[in-house]
Amino acid sequence: MNGTMVQRLGLIALMALLSQSVWAQQFQISFNDGPRNVGLSLSYSSSGPTSGTHTAAEWVLTDTSFGGTGNGYVWNRQLVPFSSGDVFGRLVARFSGDGGTSAGSYWRLPANRSGGVTGNNPSGVATFTTWVGSGHVFRLEQLSNKPAFGGDMTTRTRAQFDNAAQLTLASGVSASIAGVTDDDPIAPGIQVNKFLNPNLNIGWNASGASVFRGQVAGGAYFGAINSPFRDDARLTAELLVNSVSVQSGNSGVTFAVNEGAGTKALAAVGNTYLLDLSAYNVGDIVTLSVNASVLWDGYGDSYMGTQTIQSQTYTIQFEVVPEPASLLALGTALIGFAGLRRKR
Repeated sequence: MNGTMVQRLGLIALMALLSQSVWAQQFQISFNDGPRNVGLSLSYSSSGPTSGTHTAAEWVLTDTSFGGTGNGYVWNRQLVPFSSGDVFGRLVARFSGDGGTSAGSYWRLPANRSGGVTGNNPSGVATFTTWVGSGHVFRLEQLSNKPAFGGDMTTRTRAQFDNAAQLTLASGVSASIAGVTDDDPIAPGIQVNKFLNPNLNIGWNASGASVFRGQVAGGAYFGAINSPFRDDARLTAELLVNSVSVQSGNSGVTFAVNEGAGTKALAAVGNTYLLDLSAYNVGDIVTLSVNASVLWDGYGDSYMGTQTIQSQTYTIQFEVVPEPASLLALGTALIGFAGLRRKR
């Protein structure tokens, strides 16, 4: 292996590594500041430092000062969606807090997606929907107000961002076309005699499919939950004659906000179409196709885009006959038959 090839492979490996690391980053701490006086410290346990990008992080504010911190010191931080998410960039943000609350010390968690905070020491877990590029800012706040000569005191906040639950194909769609019979089984391909079959009753179908949506995954600090987003699944299909769409249909299902994990069936789509061969010349090639797709519509506060889960095309081609030589033979036979009748 030459040096140039080694360099290329090394660059490819580096790009793959970088893409994996970027894909794992889900939120960024845009502001993380507070007092750094003696006896007051901020420690963390996370997938990264207290500044940068994380999937989950925990901050523990510890006050060991002997004389207490008087009126208290506040440690603020702001988190914004940064990268990753599902195919639409959607994320589920979850926050919680616990720890000592002596002498008015508190933790405050996000109250909305615009930097607001709850009241002191909220219970439970705060959950929000968000997505990359949304401009949403989540604020967290901790205050240490340890009394003089009291014991050590801590407050803790936790943050975790997870991808939204995605749709996956449980059973795929298949397409079919009926109504085209071969009038000349000896010749290669399919031949349809326009004089014997001037109209073809085409039956086309896209079988039903099934789509599954699970839960938002658990992680370092929180368990799995039902998705707080809406997702729609659609089966669309169309019949094309020589690349021109002549009929179409669709079916769909909705996975609602906070609906549990489950599988839903998309109904089959199909119809019949009368194909008139009078406009085709003998020798023409006719192409019939059914295009079928399973689509996923994702929503945040509103529609966010469409992804294709599966796409399939089923095609049949046939030749319009009889061919000119066959027509000539047929004409000669008819003339001979007519002459025979005159002689009789």
